[in-house]
Amino acid sequence: MEDQLKQFQQAMKKTVLQELNFTEEHKKSIRQKIKQSQTTTEEDVLLSLFQLLKQKRSGFELSRLMRARGIERFENEEGLLYMSLHKFEQKGYLNTYWEEHDVKLYELNNNGLKLLKKLENKSNVTVYFLKEIFER
Repeated sequence: MEDQLKQFQQAMKKTVLQELNFTEEHKKSIRQKIKQSQTTTEEDVLLSLFQLLKQKRSGFELSRLMRARGIERFENEEGLLYMSLHKFEQKGYLNTYWEEHDVKLYELNNNGLKLLKKLENKSNVTVYFLKEIFER
């Protein structure tokens, strides 16, 4: 594997890209654009959470799967995840189940599935989602 990387690096040095020179301003601009594209919006977080809740999942599992999707919102604030789940349960979007060893599982109910379907089909997910979840 290491030999392949070395060969790749040597091949890259021989290409046209070698002649490109980036100023510090260009580099800074590129870094900013990459950083902006990596930021996850509140709507992305909530939509991903609802998509994951199509199946029964524990809070720990949800946190791990969100991290796998590149969403680190709950990384150091697991309480925020559980507060959100509790809110969705109170609003009538989730069913909860207790498994042995005191593990609580969460899953979208029919109302939650209908909302998810609407959200996935909406062109303006942001406004609709926030209004539906937080103002209902």
